[in-house]
Amino acid sequence: MENTIERAKELMEKGWKAREDLDFTLAEKLLTEAKSIFEELSDWYNVTECLNHLAYNDKLKSGTILDHGILLTKEAQAVVAEKNSKDTSVLRAEISLLSAHRQYEKALVVARQLLEESEKPANKADILRHIAEFELRTGKLEKAQKSIENAEELLDEGWEDEKEPHRSIWKVSLLLTKGLISYNTGDIDSARKQGQEALDLALEKDLKTRLTQAKDFLEMLEE
Repeated sequence: MENTIERAKELMEKGWKAREDLDFTLAEKLLTEAKSIFEELSDWYNVTECLNHLAYNDKLKSGTILDHGILLTKEAQAVVAEKNSKDTSVLRAEISLLSAHRQYEKALVVARQLLEESEKPANKADILRHIAEFELRTGKLEKAQKSIENAEELLDEGWEDEKEPHRSIWKVSLLLTKGLISYNTGDIDSARKQGQEALDLALEKDLKTRLTQAKDFLEMLEE
């Protein structure tokens, strides 16, 4: 079949309609094919339109995946209740998913519950770090400052008892949250120093995900 503007536009329309029907795989296939044709025909405006539709496709897909993740944590909680088993790992997963959904008030409630159930200083430090972030996100700046100070003390206390890479992962996250709090108080110099310390540790321990986060944080400070 000849590649024409009309065919590419038809594919693009079918693609975004598939996206709205939540058929993300088909949407990606159709939109990618349409983009290739537009590129072949040097129709750069519609190339960008396809890219925009693909971006929205990823956005909707990620939201659907997060919703499914939350359902899985609810299923896990039902198992915990039925079998009377520990729920600490479930609560951690729930905190992560709620945070990704930007449901910080709910995440704060779950994090505080997890804090009460945790015993090891380093574990408590990481949970307090999460709490500090959620407090910051919900406008509780002074509480966030106090929580991150307590988290730092607990991580130092439990440092030798915790193994790598967990302790360094938690340390980088703590430094970045501390830097974000400093940024929100207007202390950019401290924020930059904390971000650089996080970057140095991530480089030293080859923590690829945390390295990206530290770089993103430092770039944000320069905007």
